[in-house]
Amino acid sequence: MGDISQEIFRAYDIRGEIGKDFIPRNAYDIGLGIGTQLSEPKMILLGRDARLTSPEIAALLTKGLLETGCQVIDLGIIPTPALYFALSHLKMKNGLMVTASHNPANHNGIKMVMDNVPLSAEGIQQLYQVVKTKQFAINTLRQREVIYKSILPHYLDAILDDITLKRRLRVGIDCCNGVSSLVAQSLYHQLGCDVFPLYCELDGTFPNHSPDPTQPKSLEALQQLVCEEQLDLGIAFDGDADRMIAVDGTGKILWPDRIMILLATSILKQHPAACIAFDVKCSYLLPKAIRQAGGNPSMCVSGHSLLKFHMAEIKAIMGGEFSGHIILNDRWSCFDDALYNAARLLEILSGSDQSPTQCFDSIPDSYSTPEYHLLFANAHRTKNIMKRIIQHAKFPAATLNLIDGLRVDYDDCWGLVRVSNTTPSLSFRFEAQTPQRLDDIQQDFRALLKGVGVNQLPF
Repeated sequence: MGDISQEIFRAYDIRGEIGKDFIPRNAYDIGLGIGTQLSEPKMILLGRDARLTSPEIAALLTKGLLETGCQVIDLGIIPTPALYFALSHLKMKNGLMVTASHNPANHNGIKMVMDNVPLSAEGIQQLYQVVKTKQFAINTLRQREVIYKSILPHYLDAILDDITLKRRLRVGIDCCNGVSSLVAQSLYHQLGCDVFPLYCELDGTFPNHSPDPTQPKSLEALQQLVCEEQLDLGIAFDGDADRMIAVDGTGKILWPDRIMILLATSILKQHPAACIAFDVKCSYLLPKAIRQAGGNPSMCVSGHSLLKFHMAEIKAIMGGEFSGHIILNDRWSCFDDALYNAARLLEILSGSDQSPTQCFDSIPDSYSTPEYHLLFANAHRTKNIMKRIIQHAKFPAATLNLIDGLRVDYDDCWGLVRVSNTTPSLSFRFEAQTPQRLDDIQQDFRALLKGVGVNQLPF
């Protein structure tokens, strides 16, 4: 089968560019490695997104799993949160999702849940060593694959049973041709919304725009739809439907940390003094709002699996990331489910006498940037540059946070640079009380980066 690239074994999943980093035939060895490491009884759920390479990768994964004595229950094409739901619904503890989430169409990967928790970074590296050395436990008593393609009705029924809207809302839905296309229109229509669909046809090439809704360009069509149809809200999902972003009735982007302020304020009314986790990319307004609502904010490293580990550690009722992964553990479960989260958001907004735009206008705002990315040739180069940035950082009047890259906090602004866990790149974000302070903090970071030899910057 040839060598397998260590670079695709990332911090919380397997992911890479097809043909360059991730060779589909390597999925067979990965299946053998996962099956070798599973404890008895060896049973595992398998879902996939609609990318063109997903059927081949899923089939080769299955072949490897079966040869190690695993029973594979194939759920077919589903959103990633439907896989997480299936683990609970079918009382299983292991699951695999073939997806590259928000990455471009020529990428693919595997998200892994083992013993009911995401596979840790250490566990992923252990899996790499098994695959690299081919220390596989082949079982001559092979199981058969079981096809189970009826999980989506159970998943939708569970959301519908949990959510009640108090008034009808007019909502635009952008599925980016991803797997949310399978269920989003029906779900929000059944909840009582007038649904205006956008790119809700399943197409793994993502022909209309990137499956990453954190890119402002990906939201332009949704913003136009909301404004032209005078809708209450627009909701955009990523490629595998575990992340969401919204736009208000004027087309203004509602970044996930602002959505989290509204969700947290609502949840803390029922769960006073509860812990709420958020990643280093989130607004400094979020922990302030959590404290004002009587909660306990806790910052953590970026990454959906790392967020889940942190939430379990502090017994958080809710957690979220600026990238759009949000976990509502009060009424749902400890997994990131954009379809459910959007429904909860609609439930809160439907209970207000104000329009959704007015609801968000009442939340303190700031001047902030989207997440910028600076791509490098490989992960090794990216990490070396990050080390040099930290070594040369001099911000004497600021608070420096090194839990995930370098976050520089002043009273009225902050900036962040960190290594991405999904691509060989540095990511940046900035926020301030005024446009001038936003420019100031970006200028400080430009000077720092030029000092370590990085001159072509995305901001």
